Amino acid sequence: MPTSHAFPVRLRVWIALILALTGLGVAGRLFLRPTAPERVLILASHLEDGPRDLGPGMAVLLADLLEVLTGATVIQGQDPPVPDQLAKLPSSLRLLRFTGRREGDNLTLALAWTTVADLQAGRPWRIDAPQATEPQRALEHLVQHWPLTLRHRSLEDLVPRTPSRFWRLLDGLCIQDDHAASARLPESWALAQEEPGCATAWTVLGDHLYRSLWVNPDQAGIGLSSRTHQVFQRVMTLSPGHPRATFLWSLMLTDTGNQSLALKRLQEALRLRPDCPDLYIGVAYACRTSGLLEGARKALVRRSDLLGSLDSPSSWVAETTYLYLGDLAAFHRELTRAESLHPDASILFYRGYLALIQGAPQASYQHFRDGCSTDMTPAPFLDLCRAYTAHLEGRDAEGLRELRRVDEVRGKLRIPDGEWTFKEAEAYALLGDADRAMECATRAFVQGFSCAAWYETSPFLEPVRKHPRWPSLHRNIRERQAELEAEFPPTSFEPRGAFGPLN
Repeated sequence: MPTSHAFPVRLRVWIALILALTGLGVAGRLFLRPTAPERVLILASHLEDGPRDLGPGMAVLLADLLEVLTGATVIQGQDPPVPDQLAKLPSSLRLLRFTGRREGDNLTLALAWTTVADLQAGRPWRIDAPQATEPQRALEHLVQHWPLTLRHRSLEDLVPRTPSRFWRLLDGLCIQDDHAASARLPESWALAQEEPGCATAWTVLGDHLYRSLWVNPDQAGIGLSSRTHQVFQRVMTLSPGHPRATFLWSLMLTDTGNQSLALKRLQEALRLRPDCPDLYIGVAYACRTSGLLEGARKALVRRSDLLGSLDSPSSWVAETTYLYLGDLAAFHRELTRAESLHPDASILFYRGYLALIQGAPQASYQHFRDGCSTDMTPAPFLDLCRAYTAHLEGRDAEGLRELRRVDEVRGKLRIPDGEWTFKEAEAYALLGDADRAMECATRAFVQGFSCAAWYETSPFLEPVRKHPRWPSLHRNIRERQAELEAEFPPTSFEPRGAFGPLN
């Protein structure tokens, strides 16, 4: 039988235990609370290699290093912000610019750092200008001296071990053109094989392979799924969650109709680096083409919050999330911003497309005509501009011939892109071929485009919704979207903790 004072003793023990656990809980929450992301603006800089400027390649490499090693939010810019712009930026935003040159196979790389607060106070830039040395040692010095905390893997997995190969890597990193990437693909393969432990070399190969698959599938070789996936998987083995490689991989997966895997890979990367803006473009692209429109919208909001007043449209994709949501005003704003940065055929097509939806055929016609210019890229949207122009000029038969020609070309591609095929279905419907429109709409679904909202409301697809095969297609679209909605609810990609916007 317990003594008379046993209960008070036990009570005191339980109270002490509860207080201790409560304290640990509070401490745990304080310890685990996410800190605001480090944000770095890389300004346009120059790196001399004889008559060439390898600055763009070095800027991409530095962005990779910052994102992989520190998890920072990296923004590419041009000139330092003027006073009016500085007032809209947080005082902690870091600005970086570099100057450099090649000396033999050695690298001289001088880095200058400042912050918005220092610029506003008129303080000078902090400059680190070491002597010329082997590229890997120069980058090791940079990483050791930059004012950011290292959170992830070591540098050695991200740069070539051989100096001469470093310069070949920078050459590859400079390429931003699809045809140039295709022409360089043999060199990219060779570099990855010679530097099997360099994640950046494999990322360059994945980038060039993805681009060449769009414009020159024969150059890319047979075996899209196996070869290209293996390249990106190699990157993840060397550098798990590598942001740029994950982003590119997610685009390719979405283009080939594998949005579920794309979203899983993006989830894995975001767990490690939740503050990398491009990852949210990948999320929005995979979500919108799957019909997960609220998830896509949330991803775009998160990216905008990270970039704040430095937010700019992606040069990779024309953002159609707001179109599918029915928010035409927001879609128009996105197109206007994108056109100011890169007035390519995709943006001009969507400007004409939106004007046609809004009942402005004359404005629509001008946009399509501008998009028909022979120097416009990407080619698929140039072709669509031609078809829509033919329709507005009363040449539907010619427009249909153009679409059928495009069908033959695209049949040889190894990146089907269901979203683009859906646009082809709309064009067939507009030009009066409901059967071919139905065929393309079905093909778009097979290729992975399953945004039920736009299948159901696109004004151009009305003839398809009257077609005898529509009910079966509609049911399949709804079923697939429901499966993905269950797998990836809108909260799937929300970071733990909330941070204020950049501005």
